[in-house]
Amino acid sequence: MIQQSPAFTFNIFPHQEKLRLVIFNNEEEYVCRIESKKKLYQFLEGNDATLFKGRLQLIKNQGDIAIQVKGRILGELSIEAFRELLNTQSTL
Repeated sequence: MIQQSPAFTFNIFPHQEKLRLVIFNNEEEYVCRIESKKKLYQFLEGNDATLFKGRLQLIKNQGDIAIQVKGRILGELSIEAFRELLNTQSTL
């Protein structure tokens, strides 16, 4: 799902009343973040360019979202692909 780095993949899973954003490195969990659906949608619709502080960060840039872990951009996915993942998890 993440472009540029075949070793890393990204997915979103339901976690109680929230969503769990997970980065995998060669199919092993590398880093995750639990966040509310509301905050993720606000990020997509709002003017903020970044979401989260710490190891995992999301950065909006001209229709794409860069996924940064520990200060290193691991890859990007389109805002529409991110929205589709959110919508899929919101209907479960």
